[in-house]
This record gives sequence, C-alpha cells and structure tokens, in this order.
Amino acid sequence: MTRKRRVWYPGAIYHVMSRGNRKKNIFEDVEDYVRFLDMVQDAQEMYGFTVHAICLMTNHFHIEIETSEVALSRIMQRIKSLYAEDFNYRHHYSGHLFEGRYNACLILNDRYFLEVSRYIHLNPVKAGMVREPAAYEYSSYGAYAPCDEDRPFGKAGKMIEDLVDRSRILHMLADSQVEAREQYRLFVEGRASHEEHETLIRKEIGENEFWMPW
Repeated sequence: MTRKRRVWYPGAIYHVMSRGNRKKNIFEDVEDYVRFLDMVQDAQEMYGFTVHAICLMTNHFHIEIETSEVALSRIMQRIKSLYAEDFNYRHHYSGHLFEGRYNACLILNDRYFLEVSRYIHLNPVKAGMVREPAAYEYSSYGAYAPCDEDRPFGKAGKMIEDLVDRSRILHMLADSQVEAREQYRLFVEGRASHEEHETLIRKEIGENEFWMPW
C-alpha cells in the first residue's frame, strides 16, 4: 500500500507524536531525556525549525513544531534515527525503538494551535503522573506559565526552556508577557471544558487507549 504523502511547505506547523514500539518505553532514565533533547537542539541548529511546545512522556513524545526551509520528514528522520541508535547502544538493546513513522497533524489556525499546546501540556496530568502541569519537568509548560522559581528542575527542564520559543503563543494572549503567562496558565488549568477540542486532537493524531501508559 502506498503511504500517504505528508503536506509540507515553509512555515507549516504540526502536532507531532511518536511512540515506542509495542508500547515500550523510549525514555528509561534522566540521561535519555537529556540526550533526546540534545538531538532536538542539534537538529534545530541544522534545520532552523521552531519548537512551540514539547512534552516527553515515558513511552511517547509530543512536539508542536514549525518548519522553516526543511521538510518535517527530514527533521524527524534525523532526530528519531539518531536517538534510537543511541538508546539501543546505551541500554544494550536491539531492534526498532519507535513504532513505525511518527504521526503529524497539520495545524491551520490559531485556535487549534493553542488547543494543541494545552493538550500537550496536560498530558502528564491526564496520565496521573503529576497533579499540576507545572510539576512535570519534561514539558515546556513551565516556560509559559508563572511557576515557582525554586522548582528543583534538572538539566532537562532547563534545556527545554532554552529550546522552546514562547513568543507566538504569548503574543496571542496579551501584550504584556507577565499578563500573557497568567492568561496561558488560566487557559491550560482553568475549569472550562475543552473535551470537544481534545477529542478532535486525539482523533486526528490517531491516539487511543492503547497509548497508555503515557
């Protein structure tokens, strides 16, 4: 069967997700998270893309990414192949780390752009890993929302803050960065239901209960 060609053009924004083969973990220790982020940063320097949001779970990852002059397929091929090779070497494994190709959903409007970022940042909460999204180190939520400056985040958390470009999301919410960060916190953590948008995102990205545990 012929694989469907992915839509790409300079400036295209996607919600990208990829999970471990047979639902296995793709991150087994802190060093794995750090090394994955290193590879994302290296690819960013090489290909010039923008990361708007990111969350690394135990058996999959989410990235909201905006391409520049290089197609998403080249970016993801580099990140996934180098990380899989490194992961297998470090942990003395063999075989495929990831389950096939990554999933990518093209983002075509600002509302959906914001909803995807919220969906990504709430992943650890929905998985029962943390009670508040700001408590999860391997997510870019802390780069957006007003958070306790004394959070004991390690190297990975600091790397994510450097990796993510917050300007597009924050400029959509308010002129003042302080006000925009608070508005984003309310948007993500507020009690307003966003079940309809979440259902649409899960459907488009192809996520279902078989992605558990997150």
